[in-house]
Amino acid sequence: MSGFGITLIVVSLVVNVVITVFGTYYSRQKMQNKATYYTGGRNISIGFLTATFVAYAVGTGLIFSPGEMAYLSGVTAMIGYALAITLAYIVFTPFTKKIRSLIPEGHTIGEYVRVRYGLLMYYVVLAVSLVYLFILFASNLIGAAILFRYIGDIPMAISVLVVGVPLIIYATYGGLNAAIFTDGLQSILIPPLLLIPAIMIMQKLGGAGAVYDKVMQINPDYMMINFKPGIEFAVLIIIAVSAAELLNQALWQRVYAAKSDAVIKKSLISSALMTFPMTIVAAFLGLIAFTAGLNLPHSSIATPLAVFELLPPWVTILFSVIVVLGAGSTAGNAISGFSSSFALDIVKPLSPHLNSAGVLRVARIGSILFGIGAMIVAYFAPSILFLLLSADLLASAAVVPVFVGLYSKKVSGMAATIATLAGIASGLPLFIAGSTMMSFVTALLVSTAITFFASKVSKYEYDFADLADKIKELSD
Repeated sequence: MSGFGITLIVVSLVVNVVITVFGTYYSRQKMQNKATYYTGGRNISIGFLTATFVAYAVGTGLIFSPGEMAYLSGVTAMIGYALAITLAYIVFTPFTKKIRSLIPEGHTIGEYVRVRYGLLMYYVVLAVSLVYLFILFASNLIGAAILFRYIGDIPMAISVLVVGVPLIIYATYGGLNAAIFTDGLQSILIPPLLLIPAIMIMQKLGGAGAVYDKVMQINPDYMMINFKPGIEFAVLIIIAVSAAELLNQALWQRVYAAKSDAVIKKSLISSALMTFPMTIVAAFLGLIAFTAGLNLPHSSIATPLAVFELLPPWVTILFSVIVVLGAGSTAGNAISGFSSSFALDIVKPLSPHLNSAGVLRVARIGSILFGIGAMIVAYFAPSILFLLLSADLLASAAVVPVFVGLYSKKVSGMAATIATLAGIASGLPLFIAGSTMMSFVTALLVSTAITFFASKVSKYEYDFADLADKIKELSD
């Protein structure tokens, strides 16, 4: 372990300790009752909500994966990733009012699916949602850990523990309020810390024109908007990210936590507009790594490696703070989402007589085990992008059946389940075979076709009033 690596560890620990202390303290002040742990008191303002969406987006999915794809496929993939993160929030926006009107006292996506579609579809969607949250947490740990491993020469085990343990503590103890408060701190710090390295590298290399000329010398296709690999990736990542975020419990939590419909709408649109340029900046650093001829020791390390190789060490330390903050925000939200889903979708139905304090206690234990499992996966450091796409494929098959259920009375639980499983069954073999884009397109189209066919021919009719009648605020 080098002296520089030790510095990275110390900085990371200081950042994480500050986040943990402030997050848990704020949560304790705001914890009005046990339900507050899951919904933040249903009174989150536009400032905090916008901050939490921005900080949530700036995890490894923004810092690492766009740079990886810019390095591998050029500018079209770079723009596609930025559009995917932006469009995910825009697509989600019109559904939020419907969710809040039908389920005013909701907490999780799982409870909606259970009441609307019954147990079979509930188990399928719950599995998809929990797998996604697990992979989301693990991938953010991987992002921070590989930076420490390949830039600071720090063993993976130490890297994972330094990042993972503080996150588990504050997110498990503080719940949604802790996650949202720390997101507010992180959203203030992340944008300038991301821009500083980008501006310095641009100045060193002679501006964007010089980078363009260098790419054109090495591989002109990388700058072509019609470059086939870039287009294929852009299509699949837009489908993947949009589907995954629509089913993301962390976002559903915030729908229920918002003070009003207007607050959630303005927060999502503002966040979408802010995350697009941030993604482009992060991806551009990956393109610079390509022009510099950097050999990647790990497929996801392009962006931080460019900073490390081209700028002074102190800038790398600043960038490591971005990584820790971004990973902390997204991973913390993943734990918060898992905790609420585990408590209310698994523990509560299995133990209906357990009081709220007991459910909360079990939820925290489950979240700790969840975090430990994710740290084990992170230790082996698979590709962040591959992990995320694996979970996104499942979401692509489930998203249309789940959301059509908010609007159509005709789709039954059995039809929704068949549509989802058929989508997974048709897309998964293609994904395994390496036809990644076609796997997503196929999963989405197959599940969509079955869902809409069922809505046209079914005699089943669902009473939407049942949702509000059966999904109620938790009591102490």
